[in-house]
Amino acid sequence: MSRLAILAFVTLASLTACGPQAQSELDGEWLVQEIAGASLNADERIYFSIEGETMRGFTGCNEFTASVTQYSGATSISNVVEVDAVCASEAVAVNEARFLGVLPVVTRFARRGRSLQLLGDRAQPDALVLAREDAFATPAQ
Repeated sequence: MSRLAILAFVTLASLTACGPQAQSELDGEWLVQEIAGASLNADERIYFSIEGETMRGFTGCNEFTASVTQYSGATSISNVVEVDAVCASEAVAVNEARFLGVLPVVTRFARRGRSLQLLGDRAQPDALVLAREDAFATPAQ
């Protein structure tokens, strides 16, 4: 294979890798409704978006990013990084801690229309219950 052919192949492969990725069932903007079986108070909002292998969102107190790995129905969330801020209340701080505590136990997901469940193992099966927010609005902070 000539150098020109190799260069053309490498360039094409690079462009393909940088092009649009197939959309995953997890991609989109999500609003947390329940953490480990407990609902959030009406005035508390925890939300995130997933695009490819990146999760970005708001814990109720802090903005965060994380890595998402998925294959078929299996998934994992890792490398959670927060931007520290003061929580508005003790209740919000507790829910933030609960939310961040369940992210590492997520092992699979179930998608049902506009809802998504991020599920853990048998010891903690309902890690997060989420609702899809197509007209997603971030509350004033």
